[in-house]
Amino acid sequence: MNQKEKARQRIQKLKEEIQFHDRLYYNLDQPQITDFEYDQLLKELIDLETQNPSFQSPDSPSQKVPGSALSHFEKKPHTQAMLSLQNGYSIGELKSFYDRLLKSLQKKQVTLFMEPKLDGMAVELIYEKGLFKTALSRGDGVIGEDITVPVKTIRSIPLKLEELSKAEQSVMELRGEILIFKEDFKRINEEQELNKQTAFSNPRNLAAGSVRQLDPKITAQRPLRCFIHSLGGVEIPFIKTQENFIKALHRYQLPSFKIASSKTLKPPFDLCCLSHSFEEVVNYYNQIRDMRSELPFEIDGIVLKVNSLSIQKELGAIARSPRWAMAGKFPPEQKVTFLEKIKFQVGRTGVITPVAVLKPVQLGGVTLRHASLHNFKELERKNIQEGVHVLVHRAGDVIPEVIKVVAPPSSSESADSIPPATSNKLALSDQSPANDRPASSVIPLRVGIQSNPKKIQIPKNCPVCDTKTKNQGDYLICPNSQCPAVKLNQWIHFASKKAMNIDFLGAKSIEKFALWGWLKSYADIYDLKDKNIKEKEGFGEKSYQLLVKSLEKSKQVSLKKFLFALGIPLIGEETAGKISEKLYEKFQSQQGSQLYDKNKSLTLLSALSLIKDLSIEDLSAIPDVGPLVAKSFKQAFENSALIADIEALAKRGVTLKSAEKKSENLKGFSFVITGALPLPRPELKERIEKQGGRVLSQVSSQVNFMIAGEKAGAKKQKALDLDIPLLSYEEFLKKFPSLNPPV
Repeated sequence: MNQKEKARQRIQKLKEEIQFHDRLYYNLDQPQITDFEYDQLLKELIDLETQNPSFQSPDSPSQKVPGSALSHFEKKPHTQAMLSLQNGYSIGELKSFYDRLLKSLQKKQVTLFMEPKLDGMAVELIYEKGLFKTALSRGDGVIGEDITVPVKTIRSIPLKLEELSKAEQSVMELRGEILIFKEDFKRINEEQELNKQTAFSNPRNLAAGSVRQLDPKITAQRPLRCFIHSLGGVEIPFIKTQENFIKALHRYQLPSFKIASSKTLKPPFDLCCLSHSFEEVVNYYNQIRDMRSELPFEIDGIVLKVNSLSIQKELGAIARSPRWAMAGKFPPEQKVTFLEKIKFQVGRTGVITPVAVLKPVQLGGVTLRHASLHNFKELERKNIQEGVHVLVHRAGDVIPEVIKVVAPPSSSESADSIPPATSNKLALSDQSPANDRPASSVIPLRVGIQSNPKKIQIPKNCPVCDTKTKNQGDYLICPNSQCPAVKLNQWIHFASKKAMNIDFLGAKSIEKFALWGWLKSYADIYDLKDKNIKEKEGFGEKSYQLLVKSLEKSKQVSLKKFLFALGIPLIGEETAGKISEKLYEKFQSQQGSQLYDKNKSLTLLSALSLIKDLSIEDLSAIPDVGPLVAKSFKQAFENSALIADIEALAKRGVTLKSAEKKSENLKGFSFVITGALPLPRPELKERIEKQGGRVLSQVSSQVNFMIAGEKAGAKKQKALDLDIPLLSYEEFLKKFPSLNPPV
């Protein structure tokens, strides 16, 4: 046997051995060799393939660590939209979903496939003839980012499917979640702290951020995992049920949960099962909820799917959600921790917010160190003081919030061990988690426990600029528009995604630039390209080039986003949109005036002139604006500093996009939206308004139709009293088919 043949055989053996250990480590969590031994095998493979490039194949484990950084991610469409699941937060909502299924199918029983709901980053993997070809992020559900290169570095994702017969599908689209295990997340954060770097906020964000790294070498260093749970848009003839699909995944050695052999689940991976009754759904919900904290990965609920794929197809989807599936989300976890002190934070509108500094506590995979207390009235209502123990949770599993003051733990228990006020299980009759104490109550201190709480004094002066504070409704404000904290938060807001959308200009960078004296106004942001950024610590040539590119890209903006970016008090996204529509109407009525350029498009300077001509009465007449908002808007544009800043932005090349032309399909129709709907209300409202319809907040004789979802309350009764036609979401789409989302 010659040397070349020996090399070929050794390469093949190494590939098989490495793939075997990948499966043991990432799919079964049963490693048989050390990381060092694994790395030696991989190094030998890379060396042999380098010496014999003709033997290197696309499915080789060596191809999981590409050598060059990516400049961007290309956008690609999904064959079939990646839909979002309907969410329910109680057994009652799951029961409603179950009953709807039975009613739609006209059956007394339906078989459901049940699985944990992973808290990770959604991904679609595409295999062609058994070889991994493409990975796409969810994106907006219709168009995703091509993240193939970084995803190839995830060792649990095979580059070649095993046991794929010729009779099986040449193209497979598989959908799943990319995540990081809790222990890995903890270890990475410990390393961050040792290196005096910022800790990551939670496993999901770390996983998503790791995948979106421009340099795939960084992705390869992160211990990412993937679990497949669903088929994509390409049907596979021999797979008839979700159960068939999961079993096929194991045959191909693709990472996924297993179907438990009995109704008793076996963590960490035997977590799926079938149900033939709603009682079995409740049992599954409670089992998964009980073992949630013991699992090595983050979950935030369960998922119910109709097991039959043909029935799934028959039921179809509504807007962004399939009719055949639902997520049963768990109520937020709650824990007790110590409130060390209360500090004051000044926002972009001058509002001073009390913030609780907490003894760090792990909650839902996140280390909580701070929690907003909203305003000083809430502080008083909940009797929150420094030096007390408090019950905390993450509202919506996101925002840290103090629920109430509680007794400190006894010497025999830790704060983390205090159970939440809600029951750990839900019975069939439960509609939502209940708390039997009012939010303002204080659990009495146990005998023998010493506590020295310190009441907080409302600050008479701004904690940043020392300006005398003022009361404004429930809030305390700093009236100094030049307060350093106000300016900093305004610049951060200006650059944010919903405003000017300057991609590579984050809050931490803005804070540094302000500290170096580079920022005094919004216009200064566009002068950053002339600063010596690449010479500063933490930056470099690549950071500089990305920033310059994103600054240039952000210069073309809609009038709505620009008005919102200015951070005017009381002017949110929606209000900015309403005012921009009014300005465009005024602009169209005055075309031909010397105020406008030769192309007759609205410019920043001409928009300023139009705003100057608008009276408070004109603004108040705009739907949903009102006198208070109108006054705030007018006062903002009486500020000479803001006018000068806008003029400077125009000189730096910031231009307005042409107004989006509206359809008149719904012209003359007005609607009120109420109840829980498959589509978020703001999105449904935007669709209606883009087609010329009006969405009103109050029920009156001017309303043509009410779109009523589940749990519609008093507004629905008032509509019935006024004989206003009621439409379900499905009936609404049938009556106005132009509102259907694009397929």
